[in-house]
Amino acid sequence: MKKRELDNLFIEAFDFLFTEYSFKNISSKLESWGYKLIAANSTTGIEIKCEFREAFIVVVVYRLIDGKIINNIDRAVRSNEPMAGFGLEWIIKLKNPELQIKSAYDYEINLNDYALMVAGRLKEYASDILNGDFSMFGTLDAMVKESYKDYYKKRNSH
Repeated sequence: MKKRELDNLFIEAFDFLFTEYSFKNISSKLESWGYKLIAANSTTGIEIKCEFREAFIVVVVYRLIDGKIINNIDRAVRSNEPMAGFGLEWIIKLKNPELQIKSAYDYEINLNDYALMVAGRLKEYASDILNGDFSMFGTLDAMVKESYKDYYKKRNSH
């Protein structure tokens, strides 16, 4: 697919971000690995990545810091710094673990239908964050850091 087609597909699938939550499209990019759309409103940033080979859409929601998306996830996991963003999979894991998002291959659906499904989960499980309520970020921070604790211990011991 061409970049313009992907822009249209993702902006249409995630249109509620723009119509209900006042998000503005900041940028989009087509790369060899996939496609990325970045948008933000006054409190919240969002990164939507579509990995072509894996047929997987990753959504990360961020608390804006000084009006900017700060991707400190890797650094924060290794330190005591609060994380500024979380993947939709972690939000769903906290709220309804049975509905984890799988690859489009697992659902046997096309990219458009898959994007609509992921958008629906984002709207259902992250509407509070999209509205600027980051009260669950403390719990998510602890979950993610606990999950990756052993990974970084092993990696740092080599």
